[in-house]
Amino acid sequence: MFFLKLLCTMNLFTLWITTTFCVIVTAQLQENPYTRAIRMNKLWQNVHGYVQVRPGAHMFYWFFYANGTKVDANRKPVIIWIQGGPGFAASGIGNFAELGPFNMDMQPRNHTWVKGRNVLFLDHPVGTGFSYVTNSSLYVKTDREMAMDLARAIKVFFRRYKEFRKTPTYLFSQSYGGKLCPRLAYYLHTAIENKSLKLNFKGIGIGGGWVDPKESILVLPKFLYLSGMIDRNIYLSSSRVAKKLARCIEKEEYIQADIFDDILFSTLNKHEELNFNNVYAPSPYKALEELENKMNLYIKQTLPAVNVTRKWSYLCLNAYNNLQLSFLVPSVSFLEALLNKTKLKIAIYNGNLDVVTPLGGASNWVHKLKWHGAAEFATAERHRIRGNRNGYYKEMNQLSFWWVFGAGHWVPEENPEAMEHILDYVMAEDVVKSLK
Repeated sequence: MFFLKLLCTMNLFTLWITTTFCVIVTAQLQENPYTRAIRMNKLWQNVHGYVQVRPGAHMFYWFFYANGTKVDANRKPVIIWIQGGPGFAASGIGNFAELGPFNMDMQPRNHTWVKGRNVLFLDHPVGTGFSYVTNSSLYVKTDREMAMDLARAIKVFFRRYKEFRKTPTYLFSQSYGGKLCPRLAYYLHTAIENKSLKLNFKGIGIGGGWVDPKESILVLPKFLYLSGMIDRNIYLSSSRVAKKLARCIEKEEYIQADIFDDILFSTLNKHEELNFNNVYAPSPYKALEELENKMNLYIKQTLPAVNVTRKWSYLCLNAYNNLQLSFLVPSVSFLEALLNKTKLKIAIYNGNLDVVTPLGGASNWVHKLKWHGAAEFATAERHRIRGNRNGYYKEMNQLSFWWVFGAGHWVPEENPEAMEHILDYVMAEDVVKSLK
């Protein structure tokens, strides 16, 4: 009898739990997007605002505290996320599509960088996302101008939030942001040495980096051919164009190189639209268009500093077009300077399904870097990335290179397990200290 009563009690309790859970889930599903956006903003503590990097040029920042709370946040590492494009908006793409606390449906993300880490998103170059310029002449036209704007924004941010000046800080970047990252890192390092910036700057991460466009372009036709995405005729014709383009880059003839770049990609797209983010995945742009609508209709309303009449776009074409002649300029020299003149930890990672920056091209330029550890790095053994068939990495001194399986251009979203290993590897020392 006692057993039956206990069983009935347990069943009633189970029924209550199940019913309560269903009510909560149903309520969340029925929640309108605006209410969900407000709830999201309250669930995870964050701050946002603007930095005037030049007269009339205003850069938007959005900072998410580690674990969703300000409590002891300055004891956790800070990651500054540098989006690609140029002109893709970090406030939406990096934040909701890749690594922030919530996904594009404004639901909690299973794998987020802000568990145990603070993340700063910057909409750059100015004009991108929620950033804006008061005059079209204020768009940047070179990587130098873009990096200078970012360096100014970072300086002001750490003046405003002084509690993070001693916190270990890292730059992590993607695509064109990966090309910009070594230059920006060099500027920050120089400012710290000159004592014009107080920052505990520890390292950088470059994912799918457009660091050496020539190497990426040379392997692209063969990568697509071996993947079955183009036929032999297109492979042969695109290979010829790629070689001409590479020669123009070597000679620094960037106007002519830009012409060949257009020819190359129109040749590769002759028969079907390729997804340059991931060779086998569907295009992400429909999802980004949906994100654009949500950013304008709901997210923007929860950010008091943002002018509600200002339209958010996932890509700022004005910013992109103004940087056209900088697009094929490499940044290898800045990366070599970091390796030879600093102790910054440098992690370079690439997805094996990436089309924009094929893994083979990344491996080529990494192994051609001129630095004091180059010979040892070339012969270093590879190790498995943590998890089941996630790829490999090799390391020597401060440099590591990661072959990430099952991911295209957006490694944080497409293989978050491997990405966690990369983050843990780069920040291992600081994570241990934060736990003490």
